[in-house]
Amino acid sequence: MTTITTTTTTLLSLLAGVCFIRANPLLGLVDPACFVASSGECPNQNVTFWLYSNATRDAPIQLNPVDLNPWDFQPPRPLKILIHGYTGHRDFAPNNHIRPALLDNVDVYVISIDYAPLVRYPCYVQAVRNLPLVSKCLAQLINNLLERGIVQHELVHIIGFSLGGQVAGQTSNYLKRKPKRITGLDPAKPLFILSSESRRLDASDAEFVDVIHTDTLGRGMMRPMGHVDFYPNFGPLQPGCLEENPNDPGSCNHERAPRFYAESINSTLGFWGRQCSSWLIYLFGLCSTRAAQALMGYQVSENMTGNYFLKAGSAPPYAMGKPEEPDNSKYVAKFRLSAKHNEIEHDYEPELSDPIPELEDNDVDTDELEKQLIWQEALDEPLF
Repeated sequence: MTTITTTTTTLLSLLAGVCFIRANPLLGLVDPACFVASSGECPNQNVTFWLYSNATRDAPIQLNPVDLNPWDFQPPRPLKILIHGYTGHRDFAPNNHIRPALLDNVDVYVISIDYAPLVRYPCYVQAVRNLPLVSKCLAQLINNLLERGIVQHELVHIIGFSLGGQVAGQTSNYLKRKPKRITGLDPAKPLFILSSESRRLDASDAEFVDVIHTDTLGRGMMRPMGHVDFYPNFGPLQPGCLEENPNDPGSCNHERAPRFYAESINSTLGFWGRQCSSWLIYLFGLCSTRAAQALMGYQVSENMTGNYFLKAGSAPPYAMGKPEEPDNSKYVAKFRLSAKHNEIEHDYEPELSDPIPELEDNDVDTDELEKQLIWQEALDEPLF
């Protein structure tokens, strides 16, 4: 089953990547505006960092990675680092969704990266080739913050959307210490399907990696990438996206990841997923209804591992809360009879089997039963 699942996932993901490329055959290869950064040095004029807090949210501070002012980070607070994706900038997703939600609800500092000149449309191939530079410059900033004691290691959380999710993974290659947490919001798939782990986000990149997949058959990765992976609405098509963006529902699917995450910061219902071994098992409805549940998003438990599937709404608020646990009164208890006396062992505890839907939907007329079953004390000798 594992081999079939992995092979199917790879084929579907590869097909989606090919479709993405065919949608724009040249991908900027002949566009003079597209370029690979000639200088790999950091700091770099094409990669800038902007510090936001409640006091500076309307007038952010541009940081110099090699000349940091410790007073900009006083008093000490957790640090959230937001990384945009292809065609983005510091006011584009995930920043426009997550940054205000953080500043409105949590006492934190937020750094928004802007590397827009390196990821312009239609320069996707060049954009992917520019990511190591972005990652190197981000790592320079984080290393300096930690070495100077301006920010504590356990307070750093990197959040990357689309190509930004892959930047987060690559940044780990240049850090002197693995980050505490990385969140991948629908990490980009095209040109990353067959990449080595050093070029894409994976669970080894941070002490805890959580990933939200919302466009698994399009721009986003289908394969599990973190310690815990969430698949809202299974992942390939988000409710409401055909109506919201009929010309390009994939963009809507893709951007649902930062939207869900932003809502999770202060949601009273929460995005609760139920564990299942793989998307293929989920697709065929074979997941246990009694498997563990986990909260997706900002408040995810760092003790959780595995793949979780959940339902989310078609419009805000997207969270649908925690699914009800099955009613055990509708389950059938299986008893183990002793081989000697055909009786229930005195120390045996009943085991709950899977639910039988017919017991929920149909009444049974006892007059139609041909025989009545009566429990009696066991005989001295077994019946068979």
